[in-house]
Formats: sequence, structure tokens, C-alpha cells
Amino acid sequence: MSKIKILNWILKGLILITALGIAFTLYLYSAIQHSHSADYSKLIPVYYRYIVVVKGILFLSSMIYLQASVSSFIKHNFFNPKSVKYLKYSGVLLLVYSLTGIAFTIIFVLANNSLKNGFPDMDSLNFLFKSNSHIATLIIAIGIFIVADIVKSGVTIKQENELTI
Repeated sequence: MSKIKILNWILKGLILITALGIAFTLYLYSAIQHSHSADYSKLIPVYYRYIVVVKGILFLSSMIYLQASVSSFIKHNFFNPKSVKYLKYSGVLLLVYSLTGIAFTIIFVLANNSLKNGFPDMDSLNFLFKSNSHIATLIIAIGIFIVADIVKSGVTIKQENELTI
């Protein structure tokens, strides 16, 4: 149980860092938008700032639900319906986060670089392969769904055992 408590504190720290990162990003984009010394619209497209904030909110929401599930583990033991619900919400949000990251990376590569003989140039391919963290996040989201199914099976077995004499 002590490892679960450590995980709970780590998730709380990650939530705090993510919230501060989103706030700093909003402040930074606001400062850039109101800056009259240089034109940053060519460096940072207007739509990109919204994508970053939405992805940050998706990740933050996923971590909040994951932390709520871990807190539910601590308060109500491992096999409880609340933790299953929170795990599934966290998995869905993390899945959407990773899929949007993969989609926008591909769109960004295709939109910002000309195709040469039907293929993106080497800089685009390097950018595409360096952003593989979204694939890792996709695998983690699938892992969260698997853990949710295991906990759900445990809840079912626990309820059946409580009904037998």
C-alpha cells in the first residue's frame, strides 16, 4: 500500500506541474500576442496555441482521473467500482490526447513541408520520428484500459464472494 501512496503523491505533483505548465503557456502566448516588437505569427501559427492548450487540458484531466482512481484504491481497497470508472475516464482522455498528438504531428509535417516525389523531406521525417512520445502514451492508455478490466473483474469476484456464505 505504501507504493500506491507514493504513486498518489507523484500524480499530485504531476497534476500541479501540468497545471502550472498550461498557465505558463497561456501567459506566454498572451505575451507574444500583445508584443509589438516582432511578428511571431510565422513562427507560431495561430491554431497551434489552441492545440497545445487543448492537449494540455486533456492530459491534465486524464491525470486528475488517474489520481482519483489511485485515491479510491487507498480509501476503499483495490477492488471498487469507483476506481474502475475513474480508470476508464483516464484511459479515454489519455487515448484522445495521444491520438490528437499523432494526428496533429502528421498534419504539421505535411502542411509545413513540401512533398518531394510524393514523400516528405528528411527534416519532416526526423520531426515525425522524434515525436514518438504520443505512441508511448497510446500504449499507456491501452495499459490503463487493461488495468481497469482487471480491477472490474476483481470487483465482480469480490461481490460474488460477499454474497456466498
